[in-house]
Amino acid sequence: MLGLSDRDSKIILVLLIIAVVVLPYVLYTKGLREETEVIKGENVELQARLDELQEMNKNRDFYIAETKRMQKERDELIASFPAEINQENYTMFMQYLEVNSRVKADENFLAQEEDDDDETPLFGYSGIDGNTTFLISSVGYNDNDYIPIGDEVNPSDYTGIINDSVLGFTCYYDGFRYMLDYILNYDDPMIYKKLEVEYDPDTGELEGEMTIEQWAISGNGRKLDTVPAWPDIDELDMRGLELHLFGPLSPDALYTHQLFEVYLEELAEEAEEEGEDDGFDVVEE
Repeated sequence: MLGLSDRDSKIILVLLIIAVVVLPYVLYTKGLREETEVIKGENVELQARLDELQEMNKNRDFYIAETKRMQKERDELIASFPAEINQENYTMFMQYLEVNSRVKADENFLAQEEDDDDETPLFGYSGIDGNTTFLISSVGYNDNDYIPIGDEVNPSDYTGIINDSVLGFTCYYDGFRYMLDYILNYDDPMIYKKLEVEYDPDTGELEGEMTIEQWAISGNGRKLDTVPAWPDIDELDMRGLELHLFGPLSPDALYTHQLFEVYLEELAEEAEEEGEDDGFDVVEE
C-alpha cells in the first residue's frame, strides 16, 4: 500500500478481514438475543395461559354444567317475552282487562252483605257497574321501537322491541288497584311508566291517563301466536280493517267465548236475584 510499511499494511488487512468476518456475526447474534428476549416474554404469557387452561380443565365438568345452566336461563328469559308487539294483541289485552274486572265486580257483589250503616251503594256511580270495574275511555297505539341486541364484538340474532302506548280510563279505587295488579302480572311483560289521575270527591270516581310500556324479543325464528278476537269485535265491525287485524275466528275459540258469555249472563242473573232478596237495587249496564 502507498506510503505504508509492509507491517502496517498487514495490520490494516487483518483488521479489515476481522471487520468483514466478525461484524455480521455480532449483528446476527444481537438480533438473535433480541428475538430470544421476545420469545421469553411470549413464553411467560403462554405459560400463564397454559396454567389457566390446565386449572380450567381440572374443573371442566363444572364449567360445562354452568354453561348449560346459563344457556337454559337465557332461553327461559327469552321465552318469557313475546316475539312481537302487534296492535291486535294490545287490543285483546284491553278487552281482557275490562271483561275480567266486571267478572270480579260481580263475584264481590255476591259475597257482600247488606250494611244499613253504610250508605255507599255497591253499584252505581255514573253508570259504572261495580267498584272494581275498569273502563277504558281512549287508546293511543304507537309504533314499535326496534333495538339491536349485541354489537360487533358480541353479535346476536335477537332484537329487542319496545312499545309505549297511551290508555285513558275511568274507575274507582278498587278498580284502580285491580288494574295496576293486572298490568304487573299480565302474561306479556309490560309496566306503566307514566300515570296521571284525577279524583272526583263527589262521586269517588278516578279518571286518568297512563303510558303502558310493552317489551318483546324477536329473531332466531321466534313467532308470535295468533290472538283470537272476542265475538263482540265482530259485532262492533272491528275485524277486517285495512290492517286485517285478527283474521277469521276459529270454531274452538268462538265456542270458548260463547261459553264465557253464558257464564257472565249467569253471574248477572244470580246477582240480580241476590239483590232482590237482600233489598239491593242492581244497576244494569
